[in-house]
Amino acid sequence: MTLNEALAVINSRKPASNEKRPYYLAVGFEPLHLKTFFSAALLQRLPDVGIEVPTGVYGDLLGNLELAAQYAAHGAAVVLEWSDIDPRLGLRGSGGWSEDLKPEILTTAQQRCSRLESAIRKLSIRMPVAVAAPSLPLPPIGHTIGAQFSAAELTLEYVVASFLLQLATVPGVRILHKSRLDGIPACERLDVKMELLAGFPYSLPFAARLATSLAELLQPSHPKKGLITDLDDTLWSGIVGEVGVLGISWSEENHAQVHGLYQQMLGQLASWGVLVAACSKNESPIVESALARADLLLKKSSIFPVCANWNSKSQSIQNILRTWNVGEDDVVFVDDTPMELEEAKRAFPGLSCLQFTPRDPDRVWDLLRRLRDLFGKPFLMEEDHLRRESIRASAEVREFGGLSTPDFLSSLHGTVVFDWRSDPNDKRPLELINKTNQFNLNGLRLSEGEWRKYLDDPNTLVSVLSYSDKFGPLGKVAVVIGQKNNGAIQVLHWVMSCRAFSRRLEHHALHKIFARSGAEKLRFDYAVTGKNHILQGFFRELGIGSEHNGGICLSRDVFLARNEILPHQTRDIT
Repeated sequence: MTLNEALAVINSRKPASNEKRPYYLAVGFEPLHLKTFFSAALLQRLPDVGIEVPTGVYGDLLGNLELAAQYAAHGAAVVLEWSDIDPRLGLRGSGGWSEDLKPEILTTAQQRCSRLESAIRKLSIRMPVAVAAPSLPLPPIGHTIGAQFSAAELTLEYVVASFLLQLATVPGVRILHKSRLDGIPACERLDVKMELLAGFPYSLPFAARLATSLAELLQPSHPKKGLITDLDDTLWSGIVGEVGVLGISWSEENHAQVHGLYQQMLGQLASWGVLVAACSKNESPIVESALARADLLLKKSSIFPVCANWNSKSQSIQNILRTWNVGEDDVVFVDDTPMELEEAKRAFPGLSCLQFTPRDPDRVWDLLRRLRDLFGKPFLMEEDHLRRESIRASAEVREFGGLSTPDFLSSLHGTVVFDWRSDPNDKRPLELINKTNQFNLNGLRLSEGEWRKYLDDPNTLVSVLSYSDKFGPLGKVAVVIGQKNNGAIQVLHWVMSCRAFSRRLEHHALHKIFARSGAEKLRFDYAVTGKNHILQGFFRELGIGSEHNGGICLSRDVFLARNEILPHQTRDIT
């Protein structure tokens, strides 16, 4: 993005309302063009809102962090440079770099990093924080030639790395990966003239890259949920139906290491809670034998379901999506054959189709990096690890006879837990709101700042539902947000994970809200979306309109008259 392009983005934006969403930019230098690029990058990621980027005062990063903590922002970007660690390490500093001063500089660096860590921790309680480490070269303080690190330089790098490592454990902090900036060499990042004249240290291309990366951290794309992989010449080298179970390979000695790398990547994704399924044109028994090989680098138990048949790939993909109860937009399909990818894409336009190219290791490496970006998330939660097993359990439940009858649901011995606490460190509710589509009241997404405002509002009712039964726990599967309004509850957001469908948790939720609040009516901020057909059907079942957008109401008497005996036990946490 050039400066003119960034200005064009800003000037062309006409948000629906005059309200602007603030994102704080905390720096110690003059923000100038970085602020412009940061504003434009946020606008590109948030096309329906206005953006405001407040900054602090020149030369006082710690003070600016304290100001940011008092600001009602939706997020903060913190950009560190060496002058923030010690002013003598900046171009405008005049304290000297002589050998006798270096111990003092290192001591100051440690003390300053400790204070910065404390300030950023406090800021992260109020809002998500993206942190960029110093990215400009140090001044020539080493006694060695430029090709050789000096002990002082390594010590400074170590001090900053240790400080970042401590921050990386803080739930609300996201550290910018240096690889995002590697496309611009260090020698092309610093604009010495601009730094000396105006206090702005960056070249324009580097400022654009840095700003875009920070916006990506604060407003990341929603991670995909599942990956469907081909087997022959993708998960392994060779066609198992022709060379046999022992003839396929993924080892270096057989020049098939790219398949081993891919298996390891899928194993890592599975450990994050990503759903992994296999889709292959093959005989099922031979595929099962191949996946049972002890030297496979991806556990067979991590793959569910396995669709091995002679149907089209799109038919198998449809069966997998139905088993997962996940939409095509949330899934990636990997195959080595362009024709199969094209056939799948035609059947499922929202599916992300990626080619595995075993004869081009560089492209395979790029694929692995792409998968990290598609599935990566700032933190892992208990529900990530429960997802695959809960889907297996749901499939087992369907085999037992489905989830339709009250007697069967009662036989599950289920427990619904309603958590009414306002815990900003619990990231699962916000993830549910921003990822759930099929049972979603209106499709509206929330920023972390908006979520925290709800938690801080005494008139807001927030409940997070967890569920478990004899088949195992599903974890936190639903969120309801409402506000008290003249004896009624205005339900602003209501979502439920697809894993919890058909267990009547939605009935339990409404029953509990009526009982806890004492309200005679629930008013829903409802909107028809292209995906919330499950919720639409539930509202029709209750006898309230679901065909049109707008506020719809449900009275306590009507609900109780239509509601059957609830099948599960409940428990409250307050």
